[in-house]
Amino acid sequence: MSTDTRLGPYRIIRLINQGGQGSVYLGYDRRLQRRVAIKVYTLPGQRAARKQCLREAQLVAAIHSPKVVQVYDVIDSPEHLALVMEYVPGCDLEEFLSAVRPSLGSILAICADVAGALAVTRQQRIVHGDLKASNILISDTGRVKLTDFGIARVAGEGADTAGSRTAVSPEQCLGRPMDIRSDLFVLGCLLYRMLTGVQPFCRGGRLDTRMLLEQQPVPLGELISPEMMPPDELVALVDQLLQKDPAHRPANTHAVRRVLRRVAREIPLAASHSLLEEARPCFRREFSEDMPPHLPRDLLRDGRSRLDAEAEHRPVAALRRWLVESPVRTVLAAVAALAATGALVWVLRGGATPVYVEQPVLQVHGDISLPDEVSGTWLVEQTLAAVSESMGPLHSTGPGAPAGGTLYAPGAEPHQREADERLRIGLRCTAALCVYEVSRERGGVAEHQQAILFPDRSIARWRQLIRSAVAALYP
Repeated sequence: MSTDTRLGPYRIIRLINQGGQGSVYLGYDRRLQRRVAIKVYTLPGQRAARKQCLREAQLVAAIHSPKVVQVYDVIDSPEHLALVMEYVPGCDLEEFLSAVRPSLGSILAICADVAGALAVTRQQRIVHGDLKASNILISDTGRVKLTDFGIARVAGEGADTAGSRTAVSPEQCLGRPMDIRSDLFVLGCLLYRMLTGVQPFCRGGRLDTRMLLEQQPVPLGELISPEMMPPDELVALVDQLLQKDPAHRPANTHAVRRVLRRVAREIPLAASHSLLEEARPCFRREFSEDMPPHLPRDLLRDGRSRLDAEAEHRPVAALRRWLVESPVRTVLAAVAALAATGALVWVLRGGATPVYVEQPVLQVHGDISLPDEVSGTWLVEQTLAAVSESMGPLHSTGPGAPAGGTLYAPGAEPHQREADERLRIGLRCTAALCVYEVSRERGGVAEHQQAILFPDRSIARWRQLIRSAVAALYP
């Protein structure tokens, strides 16, 4: 392959996937030393539609969540649009379901992460509108990320009809306004498919609009053997999600996530962490040889970025400009001073402090009902948010770091990076109370704090007490 094929500052390595709505390439950003996924769309012919597509892309780029594939850059030309995104090694849900009948633990993990992603995007007033299995990615960490928010729908207007899809809400099929309940309907279709192995409103692999608009799907009990039937609460959730009238579905993701958590707590702990093991054989191979890319000539020639690709790394950009514009002697003196104080490292890292997070410990003894939001991931997220309030931006690494929070040089494992901070987080509960523990290790010196949490208190109170404990470690 030619090694000089570039799209703006990104070197194109090889083709990852090609479909009717666009091609996805593996790229490399040498500025930040990371691989990226670059999806190329053909823009609509109408000027208004092209502007709408660009607005959708810029809106999605503003979403920051470990459950959503991060958009780093938006590059457009007169005929094409390219989204430069976080590269997620692994496979998509369509590839996974084509090869595997997932366990209940894997189904719950997938739906919980998708519902979490929808909760984040709802806050931005974004409706996905294309929640098909190929837009749900299973990463090599065993977590799920959602991608392709609305861009394919806008870019492909007139080409992608409802009949060509396998999952779409009734109101979308009728061309009516959509909201979060439309995405939840399609989540119900995915849940139904994962539980039964069949699409609820399809015949011959295609969407049957009459079934979708007028008929109820085959009851789960007729497709699943009695010994494999999921809990009644999950069956009821599927029924609620697949209601024709949006007013009869859950109004938001809160109720959906509560049910998924309650059901997950009832299955054995070992079975609740099955997704990575089941999905690993489906992960795409990382080939050493490259596939020659064929990007549109106009995009390579005329494409320009519509985002400040280094907006999150302005200290780096400012340093580069100053190095170029300043006299050599002044530059050398300043670099020496920065290096002596450690500030150069801070600037080059974009001002973020590396934090190594160990796997959180969550122990619950006895018959106790915790707030629905509480999980190991939630504890880590709350702790890191509190640490960030005192220390500013963080780069979290280690087995307990949230998916997407790790940032380190290609080829280096998290434990090979020297972290300024090491965190240990734990929650131990009995029937009466819970003890939250957080330990901070820095320079070989360890400190720790505790907080007493009561299961019947609100999640807001839990969050307040956790942040107070963390604040005591980071005055």
